[in-house]
Amino acid sequence: MAAEHTTSIIHHSSRPRKENHDYDAIIVGAGIGGLTCAAFLAQAGLKTLVVEQHFKAGGNVTSYKREGFTFDVPNIIGGLREGAPVRNILSHLGVEQDFIEVERPFIFQFPGYRVSVFSDIEKYKEELIRNFPKEKQGIIQYLKTMNEIWKDMLSSPHTLKWYHYPLFPLLHPRVLKYKDLTFERFIDRFFKDEKLKEIVASGWGFLGLPSSRISLLNMLGMYMSYHTGGAWYPNGGYQTFANSVATAFKKFGGELKLNTRVSKIVVGNGQARGIELEDGTRISAREVISNADSQKTFLNLIGQEHLPPNYYRKIQGLRMSDSGIAVHLGIKMDISGIDLNCGYIMDFPRFGEVNSRFEAARRGEMVFETGNIGMGISVPSLRHAPSDSGKDKHVVELVAYPVPWNFKKNGRSSEAYESLKEKVSNALIAEAERTIPGLSASILIKEVATPLTYERYTGATNGAWYDAECTPDQGGSHRLAAKTPIKGLWLTGAKTSLGAGMFASINTGLFTADSILKGALTGGKFLL
Repeated sequence: MAAEHTTSIIHHSSRPRKENHDYDAIIVGAGIGGLTCAAFLAQAGLKTLVVEQHFKAGGNVTSYKREGFTFDVPNIIGGLREGAPVRNILSHLGVEQDFIEVERPFIFQFPGYRVSVFSDIEKYKEELIRNFPKEKQGIIQYLKTMNEIWKDMLSSPHTLKWYHYPLFPLLHPRVLKYKDLTFERFIDRFFKDEKLKEIVASGWGFLGLPSSRISLLNMLGMYMSYHTGGAWYPNGGYQTFANSVATAFKKFGGELKLNTRVSKIVVGNGQARGIELEDGTRISAREVISNADSQKTFLNLIGQEHLPPNYYRKIQGLRMSDSGIAVHLGIKMDISGIDLNCGYIMDFPRFGEVNSRFEAARRGEMVFETGNIGMGISVPSLRHAPSDSGKDKHVVELVAYPVPWNFKKNGRSSEAYESLKEKVSNALIAEAERTIPGLSASILIKEVATPLTYERYTGATNGAWYDAECTPDQGGSHRLAAKTPIKGLWLTGAKTSLGAGMFASINTGLFTADSILKGALTGGKFLL
């Protein structure tokens, strides 16, 4: 599915030209949100630079190769059917990328239950009813209400301004009604069966908090992006996708500097002036957009002295998300007889332990050392050729979340750190044998990513996967706005309105660009 190239945007910026600058816009960080924002600005005629510390673009949307195997950092993306939000964005930018549709974004696996989450919402409804026939009416109403809220969200403005507030309750009543709910409180309205509640909430690991804490709107956004826009995987892997967005950006005249670390966002007289690189080079710009995480942006790159006291307190008070561990395996094994072709199998050995294990991990207990682990299991090679090494060679990914910051204690290269990595990864592999018997004996190569890995390659504070936690009080309009108190300084990516995930980050790239261009893209609406 290759996107079609269209362009119809005129040059339009938030501030008139009053002085010479090296660039109209500089984006700090080449994550997928930053790249998307940059591509829209460059398409609109702004001279745009993206600066990235890593040697490749994409942030978390990347891949790497080892011994003929391709390992992806993310997995599936929603919203790519005709007319869906991400499809519209990529088409508008002329991004040339083929995607493979995945019928089931998830399989939720518990003792006695194996529930397939189909992107086709009718099939998913039938699957839930088949497993929980006594809850039929609640299941029907649950999915109907999810769809109604989703439509309300898509019709709402991406940035609330003063003139939206009087009519918002009339135009978007469902968003207003449910915005302060957790996912747990929402599903309590429809279901009595505790096992059903835990099963439908099992995608929580991809947003970073159990259902008792995660914002309903964030959880709903992830699920409905799949149910309405399909679940997809980029042919060739995620580095191919990130490179395709970067290529579109460069076709519009954008410049991308890799292996280049920003040490400071330069601020003068309450206005962003540009950036300073690690080597002392200063580059000026009329607009600076940060795709770096919220803590790094304001506490490291800018500093308290440039922030209004209330805003500084808000940044300091953000509760950051946790990090996790990913074990990437290259295996030689015939897996044709195992049902593995989905986005992720969310495997839990017992019901009723999510909250206790989550809290234990946050207390610093290494809960993944001892077995009986809940985890995500994925075999992306079932969707694309992972290696050129022959038949029955596959990539398997095991993901567990959260992982406590104990990995930090002795440093990355210490013997203790390597020993802990080995112990935890082996425990995950052993537990994955419940789903893939014989896995341990089939491994050709193993790579392990810990919180330190994510911090090193993405610059995220403590390796945080989702920036600030996606709780009701830190989600939606409570999250950081694209526009900051510093003139000419903007934000995009997971720290802004939609929160975590590729679907969210790509859309926030559009939202930030639209705000800078004074509504020239969407007129302030959610959809392009």
